[in-house]
Amino acid sequence: MDAKEKVFNELRKQNVRITKQRRAIIDILDGKHLTIQEIHNELKKRGYHNLGTVYNNIDFLTDHKIITQIFINGKKHYDLTIDERSHTADSHIHVTCKVNNNIIEINDSSIFDEIKNHKIFKDFDIKKLQIVVEGVCKHYDTDLCKKDDACFIRLLQNNRNV
Repeated sequence: MDAKEKVFNELRKQNVRITKQRRAIIDILDGKHLTIQEIHNELKKRGYHNLGTVYNNIDFLTDHKIITQIFINGKKHYDLTIDERSHTADSHIHVTCKVNNNIIEINDSSIFDEIKNHKIFKDFDIKKLQIVVEGVCKHYDTDLCKKDDACFIRLLQNNRNV
């Protein structure tokens, strides 16, 4: 049984339904970071047109920590947190390019540990920590940076030691 089915089974035990639209949102977000409009556009292709229902389902999925919201380049994005080894809904690091909006996730718990164990937080139990790192490549050149193969973010992503 995969991680998604485990979560769905737990929700069913609580008499919570995983509707077709909720499952579609989960499928759409698999491996992506999308805005509400991008999710809605993808759902319309699958026959779901009601934007209000999309918002309600996004709220439900966020409340149940199946997805999380992150602010990247000034916009709210949603990210799937189940079946994702690099983060949970409460522990999150994203790096994004301000030029081409590429987004990757960093899997390095030592960064979180360093922050949580910092002396300033000795009497504070951190429950949620999301980090968004925005920037541009040192070699920033408008034309070059918009090519994925020259983007620092894509190079980081290909080097999965991060």
